Amino acid sequence: MNETPNTSTVVVTDTVRVRMAPSPTGFLHIGGARTALFNWLFAKHHNGTFILRIDDTDMARSTDESMHEIYTALQWLGLAWDEGGDKGGPYGPYVQSERKPIYDAYVTQLLETGNAYHCYCTPEELEEIRAQARADKQTRSYDGRCRELTSEAVNGFTAEGRKPTVRIKMPDTPILVDDLVLGSRNIDPATLEDEVIVRSNGMPNYNLTSIIDDAEMQITHVIRGTEHLNNTPKQIAIAHALGLEVPQFAHIPLVLDSSGRKMSKRHHGDLVAVNRYREQGYLPEAVLNFVARLGWSYDDKQEIFSVDELIEKFDLERVGKSGSVFDIKKLEWLNSHYINQLSISARTDAVIPFWQAEGLINSIEKRDWLENIVEAVGERLTTFQDIIPQTRYFFTDAFEYEPKAVKKWWGGSEEKREKTSEILTNLLQILEEVPSFDVETVETAIWKYTDENDIKRVAAMQALRIALTGTSFGPSLFDIVALLGRDEVLKRIPRAIAHL
Repeated sequence: MNETPNTSTVVVTDTVRVRMAPSPTGFLHIGGARTALFNWLFAKHHNGTFILRIDDTDMARSTDESMHEIYTALQWLGLAWDEGGDKGGPYGPYVQSERKPIYDAYVTQLLETGNAYHCYCTPEELEEIRAQARADKQTRSYDGRCRELTSEAVNGFTAEGRKPTVRIKMPDTPILVDDLVLGSRNIDPATLEDEVIVRSNGMPNYNLTSIIDDAEMQITHVIRGTEHLNNTPKQIAIAHALGLEVPQFAHIPLVLDSSGRKMSKRHHGDLVAVNRYREQGYLPEAVLNFVARLGWSYDDKQEIFSVDELIEKFDLERVGKSGSVFDIKKLEWLNSHYINQLSISARTDAVIPFWQAEGLINSIEKRDWLENIVEAVGERLTTFQDIIPQTRYFFTDAFEYEPKAVKKWWGGSEEKREKTSEILTNLLQILEEVPSFDVETVETAIWKYTDENDIKRVAAMQALRIALTGTSFGPSLFDIVALLGRDEVLKRIPRAIAHL
């Protein structure tokens, strides 16, 4: 492969048309979400059209469930498409399994013009060819032996019951790949073999269907991951053989983990599943902001972008060539930022489903009380799912005392436990006698007790906090006391004393 300097420039036609073309064989990958976002932003920036096409020619692995999950994930992210399988449009159908007659017509054209041929090689013969190619250190793993079959040979194979594939005849001249991100490259024809474009069962393969659909749907720019880079010269060759217009290509860098390995479903599981972040209580704005920064940057300073800012500033010239690292800590930081921009009411709306799913609330009749809890939690939420460990004790006293907290604040020695028990007994009496259970009254009474008895405030606070919540962290202790209420507080302290 010979590389030439990157002199590629984005050519914007009167109407920009881009597409996202996922295969419905699983959940939407975070890398797929980035591809969708970059296409969507490019379309919005140029007042163009964003198309959602479903590439489901792999019938054995494609499922309706996966297709629905992809739709759901993109809708949650707010990446609305202008044309697609569920919306229709002037160039439908937009699901490849519904477009076979279109592909069949193009395959017939390729065969009639001599740009493609039937291949009758069996799987065993193909393996022998590949083994010989490896032994001879050849770059091609198929030797083109079926290119010039006689009619007698074809009749013989047919009589044997062999079902042929269809292969494209790759050209003998270099193929120019003019990439808007990676630059221009001349692909040596010696590295390209005659690709199978139709399987023996009659189903067309990806490289054929993809470039035909791009031409039929008048796609102007193909923005996709670098994992498709090896497919590009093959698709260009097919387009040239059919006399189709070739779109501009832009291959964006891989998403990598901290060790430099590609983020994949196989190795990283749910960590790369977009719907996982929805289920765990991430905001779509945070995920979009995070994904946009995977391989694209506006400058070296700005990290937080609104959707409108992304649309305004996005361009392919600022997409990097090297892989971008997936940093979950940065995503958590961004999500926390966006959560804290919400009003208390909006935050409460967001966490209520998590309380309900955990069985902590059945209704939302005590709306004011729930909002007060959310306000007390303050800026401690990284995701909405964090509301559960942060607030469980408000809804139930069925909790265990955290061992580390007990050891540190209640004491590992008998003497310290007795001292803690004494403090809690005195606090119980004080709280039984306070005239009002509001924050100010309770706080004044407790500080009066600690100061007059030379007790460290933090010791008394943590002793009481663990008694009421089981943990040593969380909102202000006095907010907890007021939100739990007199009856619940006076019930929980004796239980802690008994435990001591």
